[in-house]
Amino acid sequence: MVHNVKFFSILFAVFVNLGMVFNTQAVEYIQYTEENIAKVKNSLRYNTAHPITVEAYVALIKQADKLLSMKAPTVIDKTLFPKSNRKNDYLSISRYWWPDPDKKDGLPWIRRDGITNPSTQNDDVDRNRLGLMTDSVKTLSLAYYFSTDEKYAKKAIELIDTWFLNRETRMNPHLKYAQSVPGNPKGRRSGILDGRLIPEKVLDALGMLSISDSWTAKRNKDMNKWLKSYLKWLVKSDLGKAAATQTNNHGSWYRFQIAALAWYLDDDKVLNKAFNDVRRSFNTQFNGEGAQIHELERTRAFFYSTFNLSALTHVAAFSSKKGLSLWDYRSSKGYTLKNGVDYLLPVAQGEKWPHNSQNLDVSYLLPILKEITIHQPSPEYKKALVDNLHKLATQKEITKHQLNVLYDFALYNPEYLQ
Repeated sequence: MVHNVKFFSILFAVFVNLGMVFNTQAVEYIQYTEENIAKVKNSLRYNTAHPITVEAYVALIKQADKLLSMKAPTVIDKTLFPKSNRKNDYLSISRYWWPDPDKKDGLPWIRRDGITNPSTQNDDVDRNRLGLMTDSVKTLSLAYYFSTDEKYAKKAIELIDTWFLNRETRMNPHLKYAQSVPGNPKGRRSGILDGRLIPEKVLDALGMLSISDSWTAKRNKDMNKWLKSYLKWLVKSDLGKAAATQTNNHGSWYRFQIAALAWYLDDDKVLNKAFNDVRRSFNTQFNGEGAQIHELERTRAFFYSTFNLSALTHVAAFSSKKGLSLWDYRSSKGYTLKNGVDYLLPVAQGEKWPHNSQNLDVSYLLPILKEITIHQPSPEYKKALVDNLHKLATQKEITKHQLNVLYDFALYNPEYLQ
């Protein structure tokens, strides 16, 4: 991968010369470190940013500019409807399920783990639109944060209004019909996984947008009302209660949603319970070696091991802001988050993964290594992180996900870039 530093520096100077003002007002975030991104913002302002940070910023603005003309996604655009027949109810179909070849009508569908059925990923249902909306809100809010150009805030707010607030187009605050399986009339607790994108990508965007003049007190009140309703459904509904019993990544991402929403809404009672539930889950997530026993059963064992650890480390990252370190917690069986990271670390050091895993990509582990490097510093963790980021920055071919990982580090934690 070749970085044209001169080109990006010139292009960045154009943004500055257009009169963009850099606002450094502090906002507390769930996943970002407030001090870090403020430093990056100032480094961009004073032309002291790492070359890849400049590149990432230019790419961010370019993508945000494309989004300005995008039609706001909404759940009412789907062509298939859930059994409620309400277009405002979110609907998705589980990706690893296929028509049964032994049945004339193919019903009920059967599971083929790790093999995505492309018919579940089209725009007949809402999953793609939820992903597009959350990704776009994140991109636009970051563009607003770093540039303070109000047009990005206004577009992000338009997307939020359409998905969450407008009475005609908004999503009802539940996931009763998420990851449905044709031929199976029951709601599925695993569908709650779809909802992780909302706290993962939207909550910090709301923090960034909160300093915009376009983010009104009424919008803030209405958005909090939606989030509170969704949190209540997660905690009180039968599907939510069932999701709470899951011992794999689905359970971890469920608990992440509870904790993140409670943290954002200042619901300490729910938050403390969620933290305790995360800690209790260690005994059923890991074995004595730190392997994540449920994720190793999957055809994409490395990906799902990192996917599960991502949920746990997300919670660990903001639990420290409440004076509770999940990194220091040792379960009754002696299991820790560090055990889980250490089991995956050899792969980042170049060793072969001893389990089945399709298309293994070490970049999924790098954000996790960053978190443990911050909270439990070790030369071993930092070296593995820095070495792998260097590989991403210099390799000739790079996937979209790998580039996103590299740019995220460039914008939030450039200190790990060589």
